[in-house]
Amino acid sequence: MAERRDDTGFDFDEGELGGAQTLPGAMPCPACKALSVGPFCAGCGFELLPSLAARGRWPALGARLEQGPQALTLKVALSTSHDAGRWLALDEHGQRWDVFGTPLTSTNASNEPEDAEVGEALAPLCLPAGFTVNAGETQFTATPLPSTSSLSDALAALLADRSGADLVTPVERLILPVVRAVAGVHARGVALGGMDPAEVLVGQDGRILFRARPLAFALRAGAQPAGRRRVVRGYAAPELLGHMGGGVDARTDVFSLGAALYIALTRVAPMVEAGLPGERLPPPQVYQPSVPPELAAVARRACSPLPGRRYAHAGEMLTALQVALDDTARRAHVRLQRLELDIGHELHIGVLKGQYSPVNQDDLFLAFDAASAIGLFMISDGVSISQHGTGDQASGCVRAEVANLWRQLCTPPSITEATTEDATALGTAHTLPGSDDRDRWGPRLPRSAEDRARLLAGALDAANHRIAERVHEDQPRFLGAAEGIMAATAVGALVEGNRALFFSIGDSRAYLVRNGHISSLMIDDDLTTQLMRLGRAPAVARAVASGGALIRCVGEFEKGENDRLVPVPLQPGFRELMLLPGDRIVVCSDGIPDYGGMDEEVAEDNIRRAIEDAPSAPWAAFELMVLANRGGGGDNISCIVLNFGPAHAGLADTDIHATVGGGA
Repeated sequence: MAERRDDTGFDFDEGELGGAQTLPGAMPCPACKALSVGPFCAGCGFELLPSLAARGRWPALGARLEQGPQALTLKVALSTSHDAGRWLALDEHGQRWDVFGTPLTSTNASNEPEDAEVGEALAPLCLPAGFTVNAGETQFTATPLPSTSSLSDALAALLADRSGADLVTPVERLILPVVRAVAGVHARGVALGGMDPAEVLVGQDGRILFRARPLAFALRAGAQPAGRRRVVRGYAAPELLGHMGGGVDARTDVFSLGAALYIALTRVAPMVEAGLPGERLPPPQVYQPSVPPELAAVARRACSPLPGRRYAHAGEMLTALQVALDDTARRAHVRLQRLELDIGHELHIGVLKGQYSPVNQDDLFLAFDAASAIGLFMISDGVSISQHGTGDQASGCVRAEVANLWRQLCTPPSITEATTEDATALGTAHTLPGSDDRDRWGPRLPRSAEDRARLLAGALDAANHRIAERVHEDQPRFLGAAEGIMAATAVGALVEGNRALFFSIGDSRAYLVRNGHISSLMIDDDLTTQLMRLGRAPAVARAVASGGALIRCVGEFEKGENDRLVPVPLQPGFRELMLLPGDRIVVCSDGIPDYGGMDEEVAEDNIRRAIEDAPSAPWAAFELMVLANRGGGGDNISCIVLNFGPAHAGLADTDIHATVGGGA
């Protein structure tokens, strides 16, 4: 049988499960598959089975530990630090105990005496030990466990209820108390070196206790050897796996807290990507489209693979999380009202893109009636490559039909040319509370989000039909493949006072910028995102060839009789959001996030900075255009910036304002 050499340099035979190891005790790492013989992977630092370090040293399962009248039976072996053993045990009454064993003669770094300040900071958070037994060269410490469930158990219950609509209460009940407890530890100059949710007990009153004293360090401790870096898959920061020098500090704990928050919001199992320095966790909206944007922003920042991009310590994360929860509660209870709106927009060809493609394939539409506080805003990005038609023609079709929708909204029902269904919806429209000019006819919107979504979907379907008509003007019988027809994305918002209905199809973006955070409001309709939503690991989905290919866009057809194109009913995404004073909304084509920074995380932070630092929305839109051009300008650039502020008394009524892009 042929032999091959693993990356670690160990020889093993092919065809056998895991390979036939030539070194006794060598096992493949579950994270990177490299062979190792110690308790930690030599390749990536992942913690292997604890039995590797202590095989033959510790008692077998079923053994009894006795002291006086107390007798415990070891039931389950638990993971622990190097050169130590740990078990879940039961006494004669069924009470659960945590048993921790350490060699009395061990010289391992994990048993070095800790600083007094470390012990003092952890003491209030640790369960008191029940009794200690010395057996030969080993010391066993037994601690009775309360009936309180662990954070890991609570998160597992959330995974079992993935369709649960309440995403906020678990954060308030589970994550917020843990962040607060760790913030208190950090305030005393101590870092936990990561967090194992199975060790964290969360009481109904919000009290936090650790089942066993965690490995902890003074914040000044710096880099730690592998034996001092506890790795919990899915919660361990990359530095705990040995990346970036293996430094352990407050940011390491922030990552673990962020991972727990991410799981509570998305209801997905811990991901191995959470420990890889080059893999950023997907936006929580990929798995839960209704996740509050403020909470999603906190989770993504806390889980950044690079320590310098996370919160500096748990106290900073605690402040951000509390503000996010407060804003989420405000959105849930705010009434429909007027807000002052500042609008800016830019449409630019891109300095590099213009050198080889002089036609701008982006387009936009914006219209706002200040008297009714109703507005319609849309960005469309034409697909560059097509076998028939061009991206600018496709985006122009989208803009033309969105403009038709606006005219429909502004036309009295008695003379509207809308369909019977749309006319019925508009007939139930209402004016915004506080509007001063109720007798003046202006744009009117249906009462329900479903009816407003139906209007927007109808406009996109009409654009789909318009593209087919354009093709048949040139070719009454289209002999090519339906997939080669020109296409475009669309993203935007239908705004009424402080209520916005966002819509999206394709991979153009909509962002909320608020309180020093930025969060995507919609998800990309591309192959990579679809694979992640279907359960593929993010690293696998991102490695798929042509992962950026759109699976939904305006320009979807089937072939019918006589080689006629039959438009496919589109499936845009929708999301309604109540807006607050201070919200800044950005809708843009992918030319801005793709060229706004060295990676997506930097680009989004640069977008946030540009929006927050600009004195007005037009200034902010201009800065976004400059930002993308400074990054190369390799794509067309279009954006609309909406800054919402508190309404001032006597806000003047104005005529309908509309801005339309290039020709139809």
